[in-house]
Amino acid sequence: MPTLTITQIESVSLQVLTSCGVPEDDAQIIADSILYAHLRGRGTHGLARLPIYVRKIKEGLLDPKTPFEMVKDRGGIKVFDAGNGFGQVAAIRGMRCAMEMAGETGISVVGIRHSNNFGTAGFICEEAIKNNMIGIVFSNSAPAIAPTGGVQPIFGTNPLAFAFPPAEDYPPIVLDMATSVVARGKVRLAAKNGENIPFGWALDADGQPTDDPAEALKGTMLPIGGPKGYGLSLVIDILAGMITGAAFGGEVKRLNHPDGVSNYGHLLFAIDVESFLSIEQYKKNLRTLIQNTKQSGENGAVLLPGEPEILCLKSQGEQITVSEKVLCEIQELSKTFDIEI
Repeated sequence: MPTLTITQIESVSLQVLTSCGVPEDDAQIIADSILYAHLRGRGTHGLARLPIYVRKIKEGLLDPKTPFEMVKDRGGIKVFDAGNGFGQVAAIRGMRCAMEMAGETGISVVGIRHSNNFGTAGFICEEAIKNNMIGIVFSNSAPAIAPTGGVQPIFGTNPLAFAFPPAEDYPPIVLDMATSVVARGKVRLAAKNGENIPFGWALDADGQPTDDPAEALKGTMLPIGGPKGYGLSLVIDILAGMITGAAFGGEVKRLNHPDGVSNYGHLLFAIDVESFLSIEQYKKNLRTLIQNTKQSGENGAVLLPGEPEILCLKSQGEQITVSEKVLCEIQELSKTFDIEI
């Protein structure tokens, strides 16, 4: 498969985005989120979305400047309207706002409406640990999961993520997961590459198991743990969508919808560790927890949430593998904007 260097991925992302009117600081956030995804083995959330961003900006479905207007302010809670701008930009701004409030209140919550997909939830969550805070992220998304007993998708794969400041000598614990068996982006990528998917990922429109990604995209993703995953999807739709003023109940539109704004909703939490105990004691306690957890199995057998991604990050060289389809799309964008990869 073809490869691009880390420098090439960042450069083409920045040049394409700024050529479309995205401010430089915002373009850097988006480029960072794209690199974050590729370096952690989640390329479905990376460069493949750049052509979608360009199309939506050109068609007036995505505001390149990402307005961020506060519409509610009450104690440690704020709600913002992202004006159909970039999800990464809105969510990072929201998490930074939550961190600032948590420095005074100990814990804070930021809701965001009229947003878009923000890539990987872990990227948003990890912003909090830079200030020794715990980050929690919920987001709803376009219909992909049918309620248990139904065949019509109503709820998104609705990501949730938790990030904890690291203990000495250990990477941060970052739990970043969808409420489906796998992220829907993997199915889209398989369809784009002409590959089959494993049985057990999805059902077709008739509710039958399928290994055809095109049929899976017409049907429903399978939730983790059956009714438990469906329940998680529902409550995240309430928390991130309904109460923030975003779309909910099957009304969110997917990022690459041909003619509609997405109206995703996000709910972001920041928790100041030192409101509970000193950061030194926290790190000591976390180190004990990690050691006890790892000692429950053979050496190297037990991994903590986020550790597989860190291992992927450490094993990555300068070259990042991309599909032929994604490379062709990026080459076309480069020609369109007269930039070099």
